[in-house]
Amino acid sequence: MMHPDCTVLVTSCDGYHDVENPFITLWRKFWPDCPFETVLLSETVPCAGFDRVILTGKGKCWCEMLAEALDQIRTPYVILLMNDYYLEAPVDTANILRRLDQAKAYGAANLRLMPNPPGRRAFRADEGCDLLEYPRNAAYCVTCQAGIWNREYLRGLAARNRSAWEFERFGSFMLDGETRPLLVTPAKEFPFLDAVHKGYWEPWGVRVMRENGVAYDFSRRGTPPFAVRAREACKALVFAVFPWTFIVRVQNLLGVGMKERRK
Repeated sequence: MMHPDCTVLVTSCDGYHDVENPFITLWRKFWPDCPFETVLLSETVPCAGFDRVILTGKGKCWCEMLAEALDQIRTPYVILLMNDYYLEAPVDTANILRRLDQAKAYGAANLRLMPNPPGRRAFRADEGCDLLEYPRNAAYCVTCQAGIWNREYLRGLAARNRSAWEFERFGSFMLDGETRPLLVTPAKEFPFLDAVHKGYWEPWGVRVMRENGVAYDFSRRGTPPFAVRAREACKALVFAVFPWTFIVRVQNLLGVGMKERRK
């Protein structure tokens, strides 16, 4: 019997169908006792191995697809993942259930299991509470990083944005009047890596597949060329030097770097 309070929702699209089988293969290996229904969200192409598949059809943006899936999920909380968030080590089920209990107890809008960016301040001084909190309207206080979401809150954000990039970049500044906290663990507690970036395999994505015997035809998707690596290195340098919130507000104002791709 699946846990009644939380569902895992893995977002995808037909253009990224090739990364789904490695995802679910590693998922079943490293989290065989996952207590939550694991649902794949995509357009028209299903993938075996998930507990359920929701197909929304072609022509919808990422947030429209997300909203449609959330309307078909009945649990009050959702662990939202992208299809290239590959597990690389066993998941501590007891700890994830503990964090879910905290999300419920503290009425969190989101409890992120990956401190990226790091939390700014201690949440509260309760005994046993080691969570940190993001200030509202700060860059990437809302992201697609692995975390436990209040489904109703997540549905509201999806209704106000289009792409995953808008969800993060605009959604982070849509929190006026929001009283539910945005929490984050002090260390990475969900052992995943982001295997694909800008449409290319990251070297650690290739490594985790090869180390675990996951077959993949690399003629379908390769590693990034030098120009892409150089551009991403420059971007990382800018974010290392300047405050993230300042950079993202300027990007949002100028419409710089926004992408319409569903992933």
